[in-house]
Amino acid sequence: MIRIAITDDHLMVVEGLKTMLKHVNDIEIIGAYHTVKETLEGLLDGTPQVLLLDINLPDGNGIQLSKQLKETYQELKIIALSNYEDIAFIKQIMKNGASGYLLKNTDKNELIKAIKTVVSGDIFLPEKLQRQLLNDSLGKPTNSSFFIPVLTRREKEVLALIVKEHTTDEIASQLFITSKTVEAHRSNLIQKLEVKNVAGLVRVALEKGLI
Repeated sequence: MIRIAITDDHLMVVEGLKTMLKHVNDIEIIGAYHTVKETLEGLLDGTPQVLLLDINLPDGNGIQLSKQLKETYQELKIIALSNYEDIAFIKQIMKNGASGYLLKNTDKNELIKAIKTVVSGDIFLPEKLQRQLLNDSLGKPTNSSFFIPVLTRREKEVLALIVKEHTTDEIASQLFITSKTVEAHRSNLIQKLEVKNVAGLVRVALEKGLI
């Protein structure tokens, strides 16, 4: 019996995955979580063999969580769940410990295949994404919409400190610049990453592997 858990903040996604796996004889769902906090607490009570992990969570980022979980639960197989098809994004996730990657519009057969593939010790990617990775390795265009902006050295420094939850004054002190300059860099970062606020800035920076 393959024990799995699901982490996704959308109830419909969780229920949809449960429904697809409900009558699969050799797969058992032992937990369903909606946040990073719930996931960390839930895994203390019982570790699944496979975790289906959403990348965007309300209290954290699935990429960071994947890395953290793999350090604690080395045998845990993580399958990332996302709506993104971009190669740069997929590489970032796999680099941080995921053994598989599924789009959220996956069907039952592909979901089961992914679970059994990672349990056997192999990597799982949908065929479409495998072709994109091959094209990328051969230097062919992949019709990517996952734009990664170019940041200046100072913008990268400010971004790294924002992600670590430093205040404007703390960033200014550490980088020996004024608070007004920090605010200017933050505004530029928000524009470049096409987000609305600092929370979005942190999420997109992690997704795009900018830090």
